[in-house]
Amino acid sequence: MHSFILVISLNNKGQAYSTFKLLIAAIVALAILMILLPIISSVLGILQNDPNDKARELINNLYNQPESLKHTEDVTFTPGYVLSAAALAEKVTLSSDQICITSGDFPDDDAGFELQEVGDPTYQRIVWHGETNKVVQIAVTCHINKNRLEDSIVGTVFDDLREEDLDCGSVCDAGRCCALALRASS
Repeated sequence: MHSFILVISLNNKGQAYSTFKLLIAAIVALAILMILLPIISSVLGILQNDPNDKARELINNLYNQPESLKHTEDVTFTPGYVLSAAALAEKVTLSSDQICITSGDFPDDDAGFELQEVGDPTYQRIVWHGETNKVVQIAVTCHINKNRLEDSIVGTVFDDLREEDLDCGSVCDAGRCCALALRASS
């Protein structure tokens, strides 16, 4: 009988150590990518928040919270973009004539935004006529009817948009109503 003795020698690092180093390197690379991706995408304009989508989210959140006021995160209007009550009403519990839109911090005459009333029943929309992208926020508040909405905006960012300036016309005359205003990005 012959017996063989097999001796395996491992270096002081071992195989598990190199696998662990690789795992740590992958985690660090992923963390760096997560930090850099938003910065790169904002510079290149790749990932932009859609104004209709973000406004729709707030309307859905505030529909049953009278007198609550919230702002979207920054949203991007591209040249020719339309923020429309009709588009917003597609996925919310309001009709287009229950959504009042105003250009807010951006008057029609000089900022590149144009407020339009269209359709029957009348609804509102804002068109961005600028030649470059415009980053803004959208403020949203809702109430059970137009009168209560107008009373509840006292002391808020909508305060200067009362009856004359909010200019809802026949919009929001019946039932629950939400108002949207463009705000300068902070």
